Amino acid sequence: MKIHGESEHHAGLPTPHLNFDDGQTRHGVWISFRDPAVVDILSAESFDWVCIDGQHGAAEIHEVQPLIEAAHLFSVPSLVRVPGHDMGTIGRVLDAGAGGIIFPTVEDAATAESLISACRFPPRGKRSYGPTRRSPRYPKTVPGNPLDDTWCILMIETAAGLAKLDEILATGPDAVFVGPYDLSLSLGMTLEGLTGQGPDGILADIARRCHAAGVVPGIYTGELSLSRKMADLGFRFMPVASDTGLLAVAARNAVSAANAASAANAASAVGLAPQNA
Repeated sequence: MKIHGESEHHAGLPTPHLNFDDGQTRHGVWISFRDPAVVDILSAESFDWVCIDGQHGAAEIHEVQPLIEAAHLFSVPSLVRVPGHDMGTIGRVLDAGAGGIIFPTVEDAATAESLISACRFPPRGKRSYGPTRRSPRYPKTVPGNPLDDTWCILMIETAAGLAKLDEILATGPDAVFVGPYDLSLSLGMTLEGLTGQGPDGILADIARRCHAAGVVPGIYTGELSLSRKMADLGFRFMPVASDTGLLAVAARNAVSAANAASAANAASAVGLAPQNA
């Protein structure tokens, strides 16, 4: 489908898509900063995906497109967590070229159906066609082609959503993404209590039920050790790092190393000082 006056040319750059056909776990990075240079630097390191956090991150919706394109230039698929379920916001993020949308706080099948419909063109959904905000360097989406569908990812992060998980899965989302911080609060548990339950716990059960329904399970982790534990429970995608976390850890390590070097130099200076007679 062509919009009158738009260019028939593009740069030939493929739009990267998430793919789980090989059975591998996909490790991503979580983006809270609004500067495309951050996405540029991190995408160059070949994460499997990036997620731009439009709910708790700094970027406004009109700033999302340059962040998406920074990832796509390195062939890294992009996800965007939108701030809510507003249809206008969803349309703008889709038109900007997001490879997937993570929807927060999904608690029932009716909400799930509505969000899935918002990501699909008619006759399978209600997405409006008008990709005029997307960069012409990438080919436009083809309405009706499932291969061009944006991933619809629903967050389970409350006791209410967990109670309706099977009904939500039956609506056919592409993936479910667990928010363990909010879920633990909603369940009256600590985060460590929720994530430390092992193969007989709540999170492992969520992953099993997703697999049984043909839905890819993901979860927020943000660091490597928790990511390994969640992968062992059956989760297929998670952020192993965040931009803020990477910066904080690097700064902490630099300060620690500098302080250690200063202490060593001071001790050496004391050892070399002349002794009083």
